[in-house]
Amino acid sequence: MSGRLERRVQRDGCRRGSTAIFIVITGGPSVGKTTIITLLRERGYAVVSEQATQIIKEGEILPWVDRDGFQQEVLRRQLAAETFHTGSDVPIFLDRGLFDGEAYYISDGMAVPSIFESLPTDRYSLALLIEELTFFDNNGVRFEDLEFTRRITPIIENCYSSRGIPVARVPAMPPIDRVDYVLELVTACIESQRPTKQRTAPAIPVPATLAMVSA
Repeated sequence: MSGRLERRVQRDGCRRGSTAIFIVITGGPSVGKTTIITLLRERGYAVVSEQATQIIKEGEILPWVDRDGFQQEVLRRQLAAETFHTGSDVPIFLDRGLFDGEAYYISDGMAVPSIFESLPTDRYSLALLIEELTFFDNNGVRFEDLEFTRRITPIIENCYSSRGIPVARVPAMPPIDRVDYVLELVTACIESQRPTKQRTAPAIPVPATLAMVSA
């Protein structure tokens, strides 16, 4: 990892006391994460789009050419996107989080950079692990298959749960039902973190007119 990225983590990535409620939508390729993010955006919720897909579309840094350089750029952009929303008081839904990158290093059999041990572990309120669908749709941007999705899913789960980040699985179901289920899980998570005397208020604030980060 570059020294510049290390300094960014020290400056932004490890900042404590954030009021933001970050919800990670994670899982293997082609499980429906981006569909969930899109539907949440359409309902007015603040979202952060997946960094990796955008970088591949740009074509300058490709994971099958330079895996380490690619993951560094994903991490750099993810940190910037999350830092942008640090002061928000409404839920921010992330299409993947910081520790997805670690899972890809492990899955590829590469040494995991020490920078992942410097990343904040208290930033995420909940990680939602999206389970595989009954079909696999290759989006033409990334070229993994269903076998890869099944292999990396438990690795991703462990990368979050081993750090004490709550992980809940979201099974296969129609997209609208999945979004409703996601919001139920987030409501329960936020409600459980409130002081007892405050638990009569709605758990998820009405979506604010907040700038959307779309990588």
